[in-house]
Amino acid sequence: MKLKRLNANEPNFEKLYGMIEAMNELLEKGPKSILTLEELLEFQDDDCSFKLFDSYRVPSDARVDFCYMPTYIGAAILMKEYLNGKRDLVTNLKRALMVSSKTNFYGHGYEMEKGRIEAVQIFIKGGLRKFLETDREICPEFHQKVNNIVHEYSSRLIRGYTRGLWNEDYSAQMREIVDNLKLDKRLYIAYGSNMDVSQMEIRCPGAEVVGKTYLKNWELTLPHYANIERRVGKRTPVLIWETTKEDEIELDRYEGYPVLYDKIDIIVNVNGKRMSAIAYVMTDEYKKLDKEPRSGYVEQILRGYRNAGFDESEFQPGKS
Repeated sequence: MKLKRLNANEPNFEKLYGMIEAMNELLEKGPKSILTLEELLEFQDDDCSFKLFDSYRVPSDARVDFCYMPTYIGAAILMKEYLNGKRDLVTNLKRALMVSSKTNFYGHGYEMEKGRIEAVQIFIKGGLRKFLETDREICPEFHQKVNNIVHEYSSRLIRGYTRGLWNEDYSAQMREIVDNLKLDKRLYIAYGSNMDVSQMEIRCPGAEVVGKTYLKNWELTLPHYANIERRVGKRTPVLIWETTKEDEIELDRYEGYPVLYDKIDIIVNVNGKRMSAIAYVMTDEYKKLDKEPRSGYVEQILRGYRNAGFDESEFQPGKS
């Protein structure tokens, strides 16, 4: 079926579903499908989406089904082709991923979570796991969006919060996504004592230093152990590591994930490249505890600053 953008005021659902079926076939079967990659590229809109209406001014459920979902499918097709060696698609892919990342991946109404799961599943068909590991510089906003969904699902599975708005259980789908997207290597943002290379060598023997940078609009605080909190105009010295999945398991254990610290991806600029990286952020419950850090903890942080090439004077923890 030929892709054609329809008038938003005159929806033809037979054609709309037919076009989505054709796009899904191209994603799953490649050259064996009726729709060609060339036709898909010609259909990519000026706003870089693959929406099937000529406007976003449609009811919210139609916007999700016929504007957002086709864009995810189109972007996943480009991702798959790019990973298969068609590197000339990089610009189209970047633009499609940027459009995708501007949505929350949510479905409509009471099916919000179902829609988000379906969106991630679409990208998994396009080779998402490999893309997250090998192409960190291509649309870091997209990497951040997906990684934060995975962090959320992982935390919810551990805590047992897996139900939707109507008490429907999404634990199986969340588990499938988390297991599918366990990366062999990822970037990790170290602040506080984990900037101390000697400590990281013990905790994460497979980790390698990538470079140092600052987290803009984040401030280091010291409620007891180190934490980072969003503060406009502040910046926090950090050391970026590339860690293995075994390292991440150890970090989860040391940081008391997800009870003491939870995980979030933040976009950083390191060595002139923008990439999304994982950071551990203290939970509100742990932050409120009346607790004292171990002896020598602050001295270890200062040693980490020196090791990373920061001046000790930059250690100025703000109020939690």
